[in-house]
Amino acid sequence: MTAATTTLTTADRSSTAVGRVARSATEIAQPPLVLSLLLILASLLSNQWMMSIWSGIIAALFICLVPFVAVLILAKRGKLTDHHVGDKKQRRPVMLWTLGSSLFGCAILSVIGAPQPVWGLIGGILCGIVALILVSPIWKISGHAMTLGGATVSAVMMFGWLGLPFVVAAPLVCWSRVYLRDHSAPQVIAGFITGVVAFGASYTLIVG
Repeated sequence: MTAATTTLTTADRSSTAVGRVARSATEIAQPPLVLSLLLILASLLSNQWMMSIWSGIIAALFICLVPFVAVLILAKRGKLTDHHVGDKKQRRPVMLWTLGSSLFGCAILSVIGAPQPVWGLIGGILCGIVALILVSPIWKISGHAMTLGGATVSAVMMFGWLGLPFVVAAPLVCWSRVYLRDHSAPQVIAGFITGVVAFGASYTLIVG
């Protein structure tokens, strides 16, 4: 199958009703957006949530949103294939930039005193970033699946049954990545398992 045929087939899939559902799931559940929401929710677990919410906002800004905006700009200028960074060779520089921005945010959070749930979540995010830096140039492991795996286990550990929306969303998003042929099933499964292990271990070790 030629590259042109593959591209056409993917475009055809996206244009169907099922394809539109898959594309919507992929776009709505972009890792920076999901993790930003989760970081802010984690900050609300503090007894002084009106003060600690700023730690969630700062974490979301430097760990998720600033790198995401940079990716959007670079994609628009043609420096990246797309805002999902579909070319695996482009992923390491993007993730290294994300790691640098995240560590800068962590320095600010250490000064203002972010609550433990936020740090527990950040630990998992940093592990995920490192995993993508190491693996992505060799194999296109799914960042979406990694994020949803991590978000699922973290949400359940933080909020109990209130974390069920993430549990429901996870299989839909993972399916969308395979349906749209952005990833293979093994890449999605590996990403999901990595997210569950990294985020689950981090939250358990930091928060207990």
